[in-house]
Amino acid sequence: MQSTRAINSPHVRMQKFSKQHFENLTNPRSIVIAGASDRTGAGTYNLMENLIKEGVDKTIYPVNLKAEMVLGKKAFQRIRDIPEVADLAIIMVPRTGVAEAVSDCIEKGIKVALIVSQGFADADQDGHDMQDQLVEIVEGTNTCLVGPNTIGVANSFDYFHTSFQNFDLYQKPNALICQSGMFVLASADFTDGLGLGVDIGNGADVSFNDLLPHLGDDDRIKVINLHMEGLADGADFVRIAAGITPDKPIVAYKLGKSEEGAIAASSHSGAMATDDKVVDAAFEKAGVMRVNDLEEMTELNKSLITYPDMKGQRIAVITISGGGGIAVVDALGEFGLGVAIPSQSVLDEIQKMNPPWLEIGNPVDTWMAVLQKGLAGANVEILQRLLDDDEVDGAVVLLNAYRTTGYESLKEWVDGIVQAQKDFSHKPVALWAFGKNQHEVIEKAEESGVVAGFTSPKSAARALAGLYRYHNIIKNRPSVEVDEPGDVNRNAAAEILALAKANQIEVLGTETLDLMEAYGIKTAATKLATNRDELMQFAGDLGYPLVMKIASEQIVHKTDVGGVMLNLNNDQEILCAYEEMLDNIKLKVPAAVIDGVHVQRFVGDGVETIIGATRQVGFGPVIMFGLGGIYAEILEDVTFALAPVAKSEARSMIGKVKASALLDGARGTNPVDRNAIADTIARVSQLMTDMPQIKELDINPFTADARGGAALDARVVLAGN
Repeated sequence: MQSTRAINSPHVRMQKFSKQHFENLTNPRSIVIAGASDRTGAGTYNLMENLIKEGVDKTIYPVNLKAEMVLGKKAFQRIRDIPEVADLAIIMVPRTGVAEAVSDCIEKGIKVALIVSQGFADADQDGHDMQDQLVEIVEGTNTCLVGPNTIGVANSFDYFHTSFQNFDLYQKPNALICQSGMFVLASADFTDGLGLGVDIGNGADVSFNDLLPHLGDDDRIKVINLHMEGLADGADFVRIAAGITPDKPIVAYKLGKSEEGAIAASSHSGAMATDDKVVDAAFEKAGVMRVNDLEEMTELNKSLITYPDMKGQRIAVITISGGGGIAVVDALGEFGLGVAIPSQSVLDEIQKMNPPWLEIGNPVDTWMAVLQKGLAGANVEILQRLLDDDEVDGAVVLLNAYRTTGYESLKEWVDGIVQAQKDFSHKPVALWAFGKNQHEVIEKAEESGVVAGFTSPKSAARALAGLYRYHNIIKNRPSVEVDEPGDVNRNAAAEILALAKANQIEVLGTETLDLMEAYGIKTAATKLATNRDELMQFAGDLGYPLVMKIASEQIVHKTDVGGVMLNLNNDQEILCAYEEMLDNIKLKVPAAVIDGVHVQRFVGDGVETIIGATRQVGFGPVIMFGLGGIYAEILEDVTFALAPVAKSEARSMIGKVKASALLDGARGTNPVDRNAIADTIARVSQLMTDMPQIKELDINPFTADARGGAALDARVVLAGN
């Protein structure tokens, strides 16, 4: 199958993708195959032949314009000619004939049409137009489309698939929704088996959001996997996924980490809110676990399916190699897990198995004990003692699967690990096997269903870290209530925006800080001076020291063009600065329209931060926080969250910024009031939620100190003007 083009424009379904639709798609009783062929054998990729050979227990109606019989079954010229209403239509005709086949499905009352045919939004403009036509045809009917450009369904629970290639249905209690048939066909490799998979292809109609609720309700499924090329209705996805993840983990492999979404942005937050960062924020809000590659997806499926729980992060390491133990410790640290400090009584018992000169700690080097009690005996006894310790939450066991170790010794060792895991099922034991026979050993361990095996310390540590994150952070995360902030004057804000729209203003000027104040966001007293006389009058009113900033819709990065002057202490300094600023602007931005200069009191202490927002199609308002200056603009040390953002979420955003330690005081400075920042983030979220007229918003900087904070400068870009 060709690579699917991600469809990013959300399609709103008039009809519901019901439980009956889902069952008709994944386990139909009867199937009509449009484009059925009697060509068989290698290289024909005949779906109908596959179904018949594999003994799939379904009634099959082939549709073929020319043949009377196909593979021993009576053929029909059109879908509408078949004698019953089939549960599922599989359409494999050339793209020019798909619309007619779909129309026949609607006329016949068939609820689900699976379109294998290619050449739609995955191809040229004609294909895009044809796909749009298909959506229009089914709009408002009870027929739903899966695809086009899909391999369809693989259901090992009920032994049914729609692949035109042979592949093993190796059952696991997991599910997969993907946008490429490759992932269904290779599922036995990258998720170590598959219970139920659906390839939505181009996703013209049926989407992730349609399938997720049904997978969430399926008790046979423990883990839901997603392979995504695009995510259209992100807000709906967050709502649906957030309702599933407290009970069932969702693991997502999202492709396409591009910067394209930032090209047209005119604000800091808009420029930094790339599509990928917005998806990250959506996953975070929904509790979805994002992976970077298929290997990580495999690891997470292993740990989440195999182990029922993981209470803490304290891991014991059992090794016959000192270097191997250090490798595990490094990997645990990389993924946020800790090395357990076993109880002294447990260490004393292990010490008895070793010479007195060997100091026992964690990692536990078992080699000397092996010389006394044998490979399996020593390692298994030590593992059991550690698992019985309240100071230990789990373990990683290094198993040397060398050719020289001997099969019986390896088998006894693995059997002992499995029994120890059964005895202490609430403490996961991850097996790291290395050596020539590692895959054989891992397969032997995983036959038990209670132990997962890995081929590297990094894989084992990452799998345990994901297990801990799900059971302790995602599954048990408290529900967030978003309380509307007080001191909000929506009428005043709406009037400011209505006046701007009436005057066809795209970027707010002096009204910006008034808009902030309407939502209770504290601002520094600011005046707009349009000439020298006003400048001197306002300087006298505000008092020195002062800050002066250029006022122009065309200038976003004021500092870069000499449009900001700080710490002006008297009349002479401010007049000289005024002349110098205007000269700089005329030289560097000659086309800019100058509205004047903003004058405000200089705030010398405090930490500069940036609080912003941008409106993303399909996701709604996305809120941004970071420290100001180089931290945001050069290092891109910022974090995002989807609105609405509660104060508790805002505090979490602040903590995720790498440079957030600067807010706690540095080199003798006082810690800043994080609550003041969090309150402002929540108010910006509320403003963006209430006022869809706002496209982008930046408060840069929002300066915070121990007493609170204030917006010193802000920029608001309106939509639609």
